[in-house]
Amino acid sequence: MPRPSRWPEILHAAGEEFRDHGYENATLEGIGARVGILKGSIYNYVGGKEELLLAVVEQPARALLAELERLRQDTGSSVAVRLRELIRMQVRIFSEWYPAAFVYLRHIGHMEQSPKFAEFREMDARYMAAVEGLLAEGAASGEFSLPAEPRTVARALVGMLDWMQHWFTPRGEAADLELADEVFALALGGLVAGGSMRALARSMPTTP
Repeated sequence: MPRPSRWPEILHAAGEEFRDHGYENATLEGIGARVGILKGSIYNYVGGKEELLLAVVEQPARALLAELERLRQDTGSSVAVRLRELIRMQVRIFSEWYPAAFVYLRHIGHMEQSPKFAEFREMDARYMAAVEGLLAEGAASGEFSLPAEPRTVARALVGMLDWMQHWFTPRGEAADLELADEVFALALGGLVAGGSMRALARSMPTTP
């Protein structure tokens, strides 16, 4: 009988190793130790550490884009509702693909240096363009009063979500959904009242 594949265990262990130690300091020995196998056994599945990083981040990246495409096709909902679903989707993927999704966020810099990760750079650009487009639509329809250009606001919003890599831990479906809606409420307040808040900020006296 053939031995069962250890690939799912290796992927999960690699995600933990990359998250705990970063790409540069992570080792195949450390990953193997988490699974209970020798380093050499990992080469039965991948050619090296970079290829393993690619395998770890591929699934959450593709899951995010698939959900984003589904959301893009929802033309019957308001922009605010779609934004809420986008944030819920992001938190759900953080939870379902924990910690692999955060490995992706933490290693975008490394990916930019490798031609093997060109597809992921394109995925990242598509995601940012989708968020920017959603905010621009909200501003055009009057749902949002943005404090800055959609490009700037999109990067601030995505940055807030990306920062969750430093503090988020999955707590279960109901608790994660509640958290997503709290983040959405925070974002929506700024998007709806951002224009007037910008004017208020400009009217404040300058401290000496």
